[in-house]
Amino acid sequence: MENQTIKNKFELSICSAVEIVILYTVIILGIIDTPFYFIAKINYFQTHQIAEAIIKVSGEVISRTIIVILLLKKVRRQGHSNFKVKYVDKLNCKLLSTVIFLMIGYYLWFSSSIGIIIAKIPLPKFLDEVFENIYINSYFAVIAIAVIAPIFEEIVMRGIMLEGLLNKYKPQKAIIISALIFGIWHFNIPQFINATLIGLILGVLYYKTNSLILCIVIHITNNTMAIIMDYLEYSPCRISFVVGIGIFIISGILIIKYIKELSAGKSNKEWKESQI
Repeated sequence: MENQTIKNKFELSICSAVEIVILYTVIILGIIDTPFYFIAKINYFQTHQIAEAIIKVSGEVISRTIIVILLLKKVRRQGHSNFKVKYVDKLNCKLLSTVIFLMIGYYLWFSSSIGIIIAKIPLPKFLDEVFENIYINSYFAVIAIAVIAPIFEEIVMRGIMLEGLLNKYKPQKAIIISALIFGIWHFNIPQFINATLIGLILGVLYYKTNSLILCIVIHITNNTMAIIMDYLEYSPCRISFVVGIGIFIISGILIIKYIKELSAGKSNKEWKESQI
């Protein structure tokens, strides 16, 4: 029975992982989102930003929910009927709050070092237009970038794709592959570098905790920081670099400590249950 369970583990090859990302992108952008954006162009919605934001947000949520359901059905049809996204395993309030500080630290040191260089690289014209269209409605921009994108991207990228890669390849290889795919998926060099580094952090945390919630919180923190700093017209400096490095290192040490505590607690609980 145990061998059968191991045999039926959900596995993804690199090609299958890329296919999932392509399906996610094409179906959302090319098919499902379109009707909602046409509705949002009606004169009434164009003159009422909140109403326009509601329509666009509805389109984003519905489209992404549909594609996640379709992807999960596809996985289960392939003989993995018991597959479930691992939202919570090793998780508590201390770990949750610490990953937020980890991401704040990362954002500060990255934007004050590598970020200064890559900020000089221009975005492709089509992406400039995409971001301009998103930021036309500030309500929609905040919700889409800081909430919707992180939740659904993490379900697909870590909850489905990385989970499948981890079951097929060694952890290091699976994490690196998933991070590179996540970076390439942003379709430009500046975001590729940042997204790949963040993808490595997300991959390690997911592997160590089996808690997708942590990945979602990290992603939300990063995107929220980007919006806030853009609004404040934040200028990177040496102080922000030093502070960022300090916060990142301290948070990292605490995260390792908390994960070990949770692992020890879980092992003790499993041992006690086995004695009953």
